Amino acid sequence: MSDFTSWNWSWPAVVLAFLLGGLAAVLMAKRYRQRSSQSVNKEYFKGLNFLLNEETDKAIEVFIKALEVDSETVELHLALGGLFRRKGQVDRATRIHQNLIARPSLTDDQRMQAVHELANDYYKAGWLDRAEGLFIELKESETYRPLAIDGLGKIYEQEKDWQKAISVLKQHKRAERQRVSKQIAHYYCELAEIAINQHDFSNARAHLRHARAENPNIARSLLLRGDLSFAEGNYEHAREIWRKLEAKYPKLGELLVARTIRSYQKSDNVDGLKRYVREISAIPKDATAFELWQASLVDLVGERAAITHIFSQSQGEEMSAPLAKFLFNNLETGKLNDQLRQALLQKMLGAAKSRSVEYQCVGCGFDTKSMYWFCPNCGEWDSFR
Repeated sequence: MSDFTSWNWSWPAVVLAFLLGGLAAVLMAKRYRQRSSQSVNKEYFKGLNFLLNEETDKAIEVFIKALEVDSETVELHLALGGLFRRKGQVDRATRIHQNLIARPSLTDDQRMQAVHELANDYYKAGWLDRAEGLFIELKESETYRPLAIDGLGKIYEQEKDWQKAISVLKQHKRAERQRVSKQIAHYYCELAEIAINQHDFSNARAHLRHARAENPNIARSLLLRGDLSFAEGNYEHAREIWRKLEAKYPKLGELLVARTIRSYQKSDNVDGLKRYVREISAIPKDATAFELWQASLVDLVGERAAITHIFSQSQGEEMSAPLAKFLFNNLETGKLNDQLRQALLQKMLGAAKSRSVEYQCVGCGFDTKSMYWFCPNCGEWDSFR
């Protein structure tokens, strides 16, 4: 898991609370000069006392109550609300931002800033309809229009309403469109996948054309072109597309193993399948692909020869979860000679000593055993390597 997700938000909370305390004291002193300094200091030191006892939330509450909302404290309240949201205390953030919006003394820009923060609160809380309404309102603001469009895109993405997500992101002005072209292309790919599964090949082809036009560097659109040919029964053409994909994006070769094996099986091309499973450059890390590959080897060369081949090839590769399971299950079957068994034990011990992950997001470091087009941790598309 990335350092970001494991970050302890209590430290920035403490720092901000101290800053809030100092600012609160200054503002209260300025506003209430007619009052005794003892009254001001009482609230300030009460907050500090909570901080020293590591009761950060209580300290922040004291500082909130001690301050009225006016033009001098809007930024303070916005910062405080953002802190609560990051800590996962969305209800508190929402109350602060709702309170700000209700104040008639805010300038138009301050109100729009508070509306944007409240929209993010609603989104974080899962109140997507409320967030959507506020983002739509913010679209009318020249300053907040790009942020509002991005916010609506996130909502429709979460709802898997890909067509709406595409439509709203296309409302970005030219300067912003390039920034979201990869997202839009992936949304078209999502629509293409749905169409392929529904055997709606005409629409699938159209969606893939739009994806390539939006961003020609998306590997997924090429992968799905092969899937479309496969679904249409054109297995040789599918393999040709996938070979081009692997040549251009070698790290995605893992995704092609199961697809390629199935295409040979569907076309009853035994000779082609035999060449492919024997010459495959790396043992598949994906569980489904590994099972298909291993089963194909067994069908073609027999169980003993298949096991020996896999054990031999595994010596030069990292230990994935499917491979480790297979090797462990066959360790004591008597189908291996002593030399292979010795090499296997050494390899498995080494793998246990230094495990490496199969895929990792280049944006946030999130690791996983399966390949995803979308990072569930940071929300980036096309970020796993």
